[in-house]
Amino acid sequence: MNKELEVEKLITHEVPFSEIDKAFDLMLKGEGLRCIIRMDA
Repeated sequence: MNKELEVEKLITHEVPFSEIDKAFDLMLKGEGLRCIIRMDA
């Protein structure tokens, strides 16, 4: 109603860029809906 969305609740995993393959595997298996890829790690 007040046009706010709690994005943090939608994130399932957070991985460093070096583990980007893990993020894709999680999504393909259906274990991860929203993965955040950290570019600083």
